[in-house]
Amino acid sequence: MVEEYLRFAFRSLSQQKSRAALTLLGMVIGIAVIVALISLGAGMRATISDNLEKVGADRINIFPSGLFGSFAGPPQENVPFSEKELAAVARIPGVKDVQPYFFRSGDVVFRNEKAFVNIGGGTEEILEIYSSFYSLKEGRYIKDMDDRAVNIGFRLAEDTFDTPIRVGDFIEVNGKKFEVVGIFTEIGNREDDTTVFMPIKTAQKLFDAPGEVTMMIATAEDERKVKITAERIEEELKKLRGGKDFEVATTEDFAKQINQVLGVLTFVLGGIASISILVGGVIIMNTMLMSVFERTQEIGVLKATGATQRTILTLFLTEAGFVGLVGGILGFIAGAALSLIIEAVGKAYVGSMFKTLITPELVAGSIAFSWIVGAISGLYPAWQASKLVPVEALRYE
Repeated sequence: MVEEYLRFAFRSLSQQKSRAALTLLGMVIGIAVIVALISLGAGMRATISDNLEKVGADRINIFPSGLFGSFAGPPQENVPFSEKELAAVARIPGVKDVQPYFFRSGDVVFRNEKAFVNIGGGTEEILEIYSSFYSLKEGRYIKDMDDRAVNIGFRLAEDTFDTPIRVGDFIEVNGKKFEVVGIFTEIGNREDDTTVFMPIKTAQKLFDAPGEVTMMIATAEDERKVKITAERIEEELKKLRGGKDFEVATTEDFAKQINQVLGVLTFVLGGIASISILVGGVIIMNTMLMSVFERTQEIGVLKATGATQRTILTLFLTEAGFVGLVGGILGFIAGAALSLIIEAVGKAYVGSMFKTLITPELVAGSIAFSWIVGAISGLYPAWQASKLVPVEALRYE
């Protein structure tokens, strides 16, 4: 019986190929966008969660409000920290350790070629904290006592200049010569992968900024009290700086902020996709109504030969559901392909955060959802068909 219903649906659709294709289009587009959104969103959340886990839940980042355009609120003037403030944070109860980080941008010259890149200055402890990100491909890490040694990002070494940079080569940073003693493995983010990293004292001297600290990375003594420790840091710095021109963010804060952005993006684009699916459902309903009118005599014959209202209802519901099912399958394939394309483009420009995660639940859910929309859209046309009176249907021209 099921085979007969499906054969009926397939024969009906194959007789009107152009109409069937247009009917499927809205559903395919809507499902494709939703699949791409969910798979990319899930992949990005998984990547971010993994990265934040590597950093550690006990980390507290302190930076001037203007550094990243403000973590919460409008951008403000970037006022760096001082070594006095660094020492004050280190004395706060609950702070196990605090490390300074210095950040600027500058010129790097290698064999008469120039590039404008990020230049970071930090300590051996900073590299240890972020060792899961800044692992070495070759060479060694810089040491605090190094004066003319740097570590560089993978992309700066491999493809920024015509000739790859190797360990032992010398580069000029803002006119000063440095030896490359280590090259990081690829992170996946071009900004990080083209960074020059040197001891903080060397970086401060290079930019004539003695004692200047761009940001601080603190470690809480107790992971369970990281929020309380962060609040203490905020209060202490408010006193020292005469107000709040800085941000204090825990690993959890970063995770929440990123998830909020992803949530808003998913909501907006998901709304657009939902409209497309709704339009697709309306198109399926209109197509099925046209099919009922065109096949009125056929319905009359079926009823005259013993087909019940339930049989007619099931036939047309099967046809509508079949359209939704095919739309779901094609939409899923298109959505998976779209998400992989976005992932490839995103990795090239933004980094490894763009990652697709396609789960069995997503496959089943997207196809089932499309089938349900199709079936619901076919309810009214199927009901109309089942209510036709055989004698009147046979007279219809």
